[in-house]
Amino acid sequence: MIRFFFLLLIVFSGTHPSFAAARDFDIRLAHDTARERAAAAQLRRLLDTYNVRPFTFTYSVYIDQEDAPHSHPILTLNDYFINDDASALSTFIHEQFHWFGLVLEPQINAAIQDLKQMYPDMPEKGRGGGQNARETFVHLIVGSQEYQATASLLGPKEARRVIAGKTWYRWIYREVLENEVQLLEVLKKHNLHFETDNS
Repeated sequence: MIRFFFLLLIVFSGTHPSFAAARDFDIRLAHDTARERAAAAQLRRLLDTYNVRPFTFTYSVYIDQEDAPHSHPILTLNDYFINDDASALSTFIHEQFHWFGLVLEPQINAAIQDLKQMYPDMPEKGRGGGQNARETFVHLIVGSQEYQATASLLGPKEARRVIAGKTWYRWIYREVLENEVQLLEVLKKHNLHFETDNS
């Protein structure tokens, strides 16, 4: 718990530089295979190219070619997108937003109340939703954050390509694109919209 609040202090106190470069991250490999090394090299290049600082909570990254991307207990990526920089960057950002969700839970819960009015009937997992209604609402928020952040870094056209190409949470990501404006309003209302300055 002490370590958790220490991390909060680091993230929100402004002690990190305004641009988070690859050298700021601890990137480790599960099996040290050629594909994992390629994924790590790709991530380092992307981190040195794009200003992900506004979307970064954790600076520890684990790359495991045998696992699916997830946020906890350590942000984990795989080798699936080593030939697609935009999708690799978007996935990294997605998992970072799950970390922010821990400390912004009151805002997340308030946003979910608005989303319940927008979506009174939620799809089941087999129809493109999450494991349950809350997970679906959370991923509507995170998916929208992911899209907006990716668009701010790569442009709307490339961000839409990435989001439209998702083969999981299909209903969620379809809503992210079709209801972009309404979801962005919810993010802004509850201070869940993060922006970057690439100037």
